[in-house]
Amino acid sequence: MVISRSRLRSANLKLRLACVAAALVFAATLLVTLSTLSVAERGMKSVIGDQQYTMLAGAASFMDDRIGARMAQIEALGAGIPPALRTDWKNLPAFLAGQVRLWGADEYLNLVVFDSEGDMKLSLRELPGPTSLNARGTDYFDRALEERRSVISRPMRSRLTGNHIVVFSTPVKDESGAVVAVLTGSVDLRRSGFLRQIGALKPGKSGYLFIMTAEGVVIDHPDQSRLFEHVSSTPGSNYGTDRALAGFEGWLEARSKDGTESIYAYKRLRTTGWILAARYPQREAFAPMAAMRHNAFFSAGGLALAAGLLAWVLVFRLLAPLQELRDNVAAIRHDGAEIEVLRDGRRDEIGELGRAFHALMAERERAESGRAASEKRLRLIADNLPVLISYMDREHRFQFGNATYEKWFGVTPEQLEGMPVSSLLGDGIAAEVFPHLEQAFAGHSVTHEIRIPVRGDPRILQATYIPDLQPDGSVAGVYSLVHDMTHVKEVEEQLQQLARIDTLTGIANRRMFGESLHHALDRARRSGRPLALAYLDIDHFKRINDTHGHGVGDEVLKEFARRLTVGVRATDTPARLSGDEFVVILEEIGGRVEAERIAAKIVEAMRTPFRTSAGLVQASTSVGVALSMPTQNQEQLLAAADSGLYAAKGKGRNGYAFFEV
Repeated sequence: MVISRSRLRSANLKLRLACVAAALVFAATLLVTLSTLSVAERGMKSVIGDQQYTMLAGAASFMDDRIGARMAQIEALGAGIPPALRTDWKNLPAFLAGQVRLWGADEYLNLVVFDSEGDMKLSLRELPGPTSLNARGTDYFDRALEERRSVISRPMRSRLTGNHIVVFSTPVKDESGAVVAVLTGSVDLRRSGFLRQIGALKPGKSGYLFIMTAEGVVIDHPDQSRLFEHVSSTPGSNYGTDRALAGFEGWLEARSKDGTESIYAYKRLRTTGWILAARYPQREAFAPMAAMRHNAFFSAGGLALAAGLLAWVLVFRLLAPLQELRDNVAAIRHDGAEIEVLRDGRRDEIGELGRAFHALMAERERAESGRAASEKRLRLIADNLPVLISYMDREHRFQFGNATYEKWFGVTPEQLEGMPVSSLLGDGIAAEVFPHLEQAFAGHSVTHEIRIPVRGDPRILQATYIPDLQPDGSVAGVYSLVHDMTHVKEVEEQLQQLARIDTLTGIANRRMFGESLHHALDRARRSGRPLALAYLDIDHFKRINDTHGHGVGDEVLKEFARRLTVGVRATDTPARLSGDEFVVILEEIGGRVEAERIAAKIVEAMRTPFRTSAGLVQASTSVGVALSMPTQNQEQLLAAADSGLYAAKGKGRNGYAFFEV
């Protein structure tokens, strides 16, 4: 009985040891795998968030340019209506229709003109509803009338067609400056290309973009039932959207109203204040990570089960001499056996002890093998991401780097380990990076941009540094995520440049002229030397258009701009304001005599017939010149030059006149 109870206790001990071994292998494998995956997930989350915000910034810039272009079109059309036609409701439609044909068929749903009382006087397209409308009480009419400037309406649903539209409106003034009419152009938000082009930018398969006004009214959303509803009209709350309405721009993590954890990014439009937003569900964004966690759990469980079975067998074999020793001790104690029976057991037990240490080392090797497999999977993920992923210690030395370093810099991950940052980037670039790294080592997440040659080409990189915070609050190192922003920056610069150049003539447009004149006046005030402004147009340009057509008129405008550019100094800035109106900023001018000499040169250059597809076309120009005064602003100087232009026309055109106070 004693021997039986002893064997039972021994069997329980073996079972406990086997279970403990299985549990330890399971816990160690799972902990190492999940902690490594967690580190990678934090880095991926920051990369995805930055990419979403960068995408929105580009889309917002695109929409701002589209809105600005439409506003400029309507404003130019209203300003270009000849004085005789501004209240001529019979002949005005033909003029507007001729202008609109130059823009393309799908630019606007309709152009409508209201008189100063709000009554509709003409519509370029047939209306599906009543032919008598009054715009009093609408924001696009009342604001244009009261503020006497071009405005864009709030998004709304058309009373006649039910389309989702915005209305661009501009006041039409008579020669005395009184508003006699309001010209409006309506744009279908969904069909005109305003929103259609950004629909392809949606993140992932289940993510989407949506737009709302600064007050929270939904303009565009995949759920059509939410259009023109306030975001708070549906049950629940969204922390990210609430922050965006309060002025936040960037990306963050938030729980959507349906309870889904998502990455949200927000960007406001500069022209309208609308909020462009993107939602990317984390479940989809981190689906690969979730699958890896799932696989890691079952892999660790399988490894633990195998380890438990193996441990059971090994324990039985390893403890056999100990069991024999216990049986011999019991035999000596209860049966009177001789003590000599312990001798062989002691020798065997010492041998088994050595083999037990060997078995423990084998278990450890299997655990390390599992960990190496997990690290290999993580390395595979990191090496195939199109970003630089690395870890730096407090001495600014790389301790880890993915394979992208080899693709960009020709340095393998093995060569990168232990390499100082200055050795990879060079002392000059490293000096720019170190202040940002020091902020990260101080415990702050840092994002900055830097220009650096990659594969021999200059690139713009965006680096994000994430401190490796320890439980005691110290920073052991810094995780670095770097991605290439060159293409995004090039697109932004191209869009900005296109917005400042007149598309027909290739010289500066009104926007660039305003910026250039502002800076030129500042320089003139600092230097004490005045600048001159020449305001000119093409004499009888309407007659050229009427006689030869607008195509020939455009050819004359382009050649006029070319001669104007050639005829002035390299330091001067020619620009086209609108139609056939041009200006030239003449900096560092010696005085009235030099300004008149340049004006005479311009007039003479334009007298040579213009070669066009319709043959030679005779044209001339009238020029008004004004010198800047120390206290003069842009508008006053432009008005002075404009007065000079009127004086030149009054003298018979084909000449210049100097404005005198």
